Amino acid sequence: MRVWAEYPWPMSPAQALALRDRLGWTSSPTNERMFTTDHDLEEKDASFTTIKRGQTVGSFNMSLTSRIPKPVRAEAVPTAERAFDAYVEALTAIYGQGARSRSRGVLSVKWTLPSDTLVNIGTIGRVVSVDVDSPAGNEAARGEAQYFDEIADENDVPYPPDGADSGR
Repeated sequence: MRVWAEYPWPMSPAQALALRDRLGWTSSPTNERMFTTDHDLEEKDASFTTIKRGQTVGSFNMSLTSRIPKPVRAEAVPTAERAFDAYVEALTAIYGQGARSRSRGVLSVKWTLPSDTLVNIGTIGRVVSVDVDSPAGNEAARGEAQYFDEIADENDVPYPPDGADSGR
């Protein structure tokens, strides 16, 4: 994940594919942007997305735990929590203190690197994954969040309007 996070952005899809190959990861036969890493999860556990009409890599995602069969899922949760904590500890040693949050049952820690690359590691129960958003992807996400905040502000109508009784 560090190779992707610390890459000198922007990154083209061709550079991302070369990076994938340099790391020895195996491409999916149906989608070269999906691949299997050396985590020995025996499944396609990583991928990248593009922005700007496919010209720039916007993000990279990698599963850090494999899919767990239903009969042993409850047993896997403490193991996933320990793995999450270990990854957070390792990334904190490299990037400093991250911003911890919980939303909709997902515990995550985020670091914004000096390059404006965002590293986000998260866990929901038995699954741990990491997302790396490129500076361009991070900027786009901030712009989108600001847009939706502005729309919400414009559409906020006091209820009842102007303090009047709604008649209910």
